[in-house]
Amino acid sequence: MNFRTAAWTAIAPVVVLTACSGSPAPAPAPPAPAPSSSSAAPVKEPVPDRQPHTLVLNATGSGSLKQVTYTLDGAAKETGPVKMPWRQSLTVPADGKPHQWTLEITYSGASGQVEMYSVVDGKESAHSASGGSGSGNLTGSASIGGSVQG
Repeated sequence: MNFRTAAWTAIAPVVVLTACSGSPAPAPAPPAPAPSSSSAAPVKEPVPDRQPHTLVLNATGSGSLKQVTYTLDGAAKETGPVKMPWRQSLTVPADGKPHQWTLEITYSGASGQVEMYSVVDGKESAHSASGGSGSGNLTGSASIGGSVQG
């Protein structure tokens, strides 16, 4: 018998016995933890959740509004005739993007001025006045607009 045959004859029963033993192969050992060093990356602090903003559109004065149209990000809503003061609250998403808004009114019967303004999170952000003198028979239209950073 030569050396190769003798080596194979000695190894083959071990291989067969191991493969047929019925017990599962031992699990590999978990990797050793990496050594700590002072140059490790700093742990990032969590960013606080953003909160949605509140945008309040207002129209004040005397008389009535024939029509009110307001938009937020291109989505328009209209209301029919309403008495002043008029107010509408909108929620602006906190997504880090700019959100455009407009407020357009058509009024009649106002004496003096019709004022429009917006309030974002409790602070006035845009203001406009329209009107003039007359005998309470003033008509016209006005608009304002702006953006809110989400």
